[in-house]
Formats: sequence, structure tokens, C-alpha cells
Amino acid sequence: MSDSTNEPNNAFLRALKAVLSPLVRLVVRFGVTYPEFLELLKRVYVEEVRRELKQKNEKVTLSRISVISGVHRKDVRRFMDEPESVAPEKVSLTSRLVSIWLGDRRYLDAQGKPLVLPRHGVNSFEALVSSVSKDVRPRTLLDEWLERGLIEVCEEGYKLNPLALYPSDDLATKISFFARNTSNHIATCDHNLSEVDNPFPERSVYYNRLTESSVDELQHYISQASQQLLVDVNKKAQHLADQDDLSGDGKHRFILGTYFYREQEQDDV
Repeated sequence: MSDSTNEPNNAFLRALKAVLSPLVRLVVRFGVTYPEFLELLKRVYVEEVRRELKQKNEKVTLSRISVISGVHRKDVRRFMDEPESVAPEKVSLTSRLVSIWLGDRRYLDAQGKPLVLPRHGVNSFEALVSSVSKDVRPRTLLDEWLERGLIEVCEEGYKLNPLALYPSDDLATKISFFARNTSNHIATCDHNLSEVDNPFPERSVYYNRLTESSVDELQHYISQASQQLLVDVNKKAQHLADQDDLSGDGKHRFILGTYFYREQEQDDV
């Protein structure tokens, strides 16, 4: 087979190495060894090949999964006999409540800003919590949000902290965001590498040879601009979600994320 025939695969392998480098760096930081990572990787290979065969309505056998994935038959059997890995958790109650407070017209003022909510009554903090869950006591959530700094006490009631859009300092929450956001971003790349007619939006802005102060200024600007984008999209999505709740036919989801990365460039050796 000619080199030109292998070039797309070679290009993908080079791209894959670039993607894996920061992932492995993170894996090492969390103390996950290569044998542990390899065991997880083999399981994922088996699960994904099995899922793809099912989606294509093709026969699912140990041999087919082993041939396609390259995982030994005994390992394929072991993974298929064990329960599949747990699916990513649903959006937390906190995320859902913040989304409503930022997007539902009942909780916004005339300028579209989140209202200060009284604790009791119509369109209050308790009403907000009760509209989503009857299992959690509003007082419990109120105390937790105050402790985490998601809301502030003022004379009229409780004011939402705009920084509530961002992950908390809690490590478990950060890991949850990492799993959801990174997996969905890669799924977007998978779609765009496979589909030509309906690509998903995936855009970035890149500059180098900037001073540290310039990147500081850009980071501050991007933080504010991206927050406003998420707030605006959330309002639109909340409006459509209210409509779709009435139809009872909502079976689709979407996710929009932003990220910013900076580093000092290394001098050429």
C-alpha cells in the first residue's frame, strides 16, 4: 500500500498524539498507571465497537468485536459479562436552577437581568426550587448556595452571583464538568470529521507572539464576553424549552461550551 493511501490515517495518528498528550499528562497527575489506563481503554474499545455494531443493526459477536477492536477474545468476554460503565451523570439540580434563574422571564427584570428573589412567595427562591424538585428542601439548598458563594444576601432577598455559571472549586464538580464538556467536544469533532453536509459549530481564535499583559487583557475580555454569550443562549434555550414542555415531544439535547487557554511559548532549541 502506497504512502499516499496511508496519509489520512497517518495524519489522524499525529493529531491523536497531540490530543492524547494533555490527557496523559492529566492521567499521570491523578496517579493512574499505564496498566490501569490500558484496562480502561480496552473496556471502552469493546463498549464502543459493540455500540456501533448495534447502531448499524449488525450481528454482535465476541469474534467480531475482537477483530475490529484488537482486544483479545477473553477480555471481550469478560467486559461483556460485566455491567457497562456508568453513563455520564445528568445535569445537576444546581445547574438546572441557575439556568432557569438566568433564562426564565419570571425570574428576570425588564432588562433581562436575574431578579433578586425573596425567600418565600410567588417567584421566590423556594418557588424556584420547588418548580424543579420536590425532593430537596429549599432551605438546605439555600444554605449550600450561600456557603459556596452562588448567591448573596441583600435587603430585598437573595441575589444570584454571575460567577455561578462557572464550575465550583469542588474537585468532584470539576471532574464532572471535565467528563461532560470534553467528551461532548470530542463527539463534535467526530461528527465534523464524518459529516460534510451538517457540521456542528466549532470555532476558535488563535494568536501568538503576544505580551503577558496583552493576554491578561484578552483573558478578562473573553471571560466577560463568553459569560454574556452563555447567558443569552440560556435565555433562548429556556424559552424554547418551555414551548417544548407543552408539546411533550422533546427528545434532543445540545451543549455549548467555551474555553480559553494560555501559555508561554517555548524558545526553539
